[in-house]
Amino acid sequence: MCCAYHPGGKENNFGPRGLQFDLVGLYLQPFGIKLTQIDKLMVKTLTGRPVGRPREFDEEQVLAAAMDAFWRKGYEATSLVDLTECTCMNKASLYRVFGDKHQLFKAALKNYSDIEFRETTAVIRDTASPLTNIRAVVQKICDDANSNKGCMIINSMVELAPHDPEVKQMLQGFGEQRLQAIQGMVAQAQAADEVRPELDPHKLAVSLMIAFAGSAAMIKGFMPNEQIIDNLKNLIESWT
Repeated sequence: MCCAYHPGGKENNFGPRGLQFDLVGLYLQPFGIKLTQIDKLMVKTLTGRPVGRPREFDEEQVLAAAMDAFWRKGYEATSLVDLTECTCMNKASLYRVFGDKHQLFKAALKNYSDIEFRETTAVIRDTASPLTNIRAVVQKICDDANSNKGCMIINSMVELAPHDPEVKQMLQGFGEQRLQAIQGMVAQAQAADEVRPELDPHKLAVSLMIAFAGSAAMIKGFMPNEQIIDNLKNLIESWT
């Protein structure tokens, strides 16, 4: 079980006289005076914040743990128990930071999209030809989709997009980002005389995006990864 929550031990200093509060004992240093409810109210008035435990967890780790749970099980099948167990946060703390389950899912999906886009574009090399880079992107996307969890974006598209307008809007944004990236790569390949100049780079990018989406579904059981990669590469070769 991952644990993204790391309970306390830190101290916070308030004011020029070094007013400090131990998170466990709540005592006033250096005198060792216990804080009464009146003391706490006075401190809240003077500092603008209540006495209590501050956030002490790695938000990125919590988000990564929630992302993995949603990625493995899907939105509906991921229970609150799953989320509290994988993040090691209770319901109140989890919802206080991220909102409800739907808001947490959207944050996790955005996190997945950012990571996936960054890792996919990382295979692009300045020293390689544009067409070689397109082939490398195809290989990377197919290899990722071939994992047991598949692609979280495609999974969410199938499960939620038909009836969840907020998620659908997010997915459309992710798709547009990827479409623009592929279209730019196609245009570079045309400038390098690797793709026929009379072809519309936008239409080629759309056709490849559609092929990616279909491949992500087919790869789950209908067709082996190698066969899908060969077909996508044949599609790209038809542009030359």
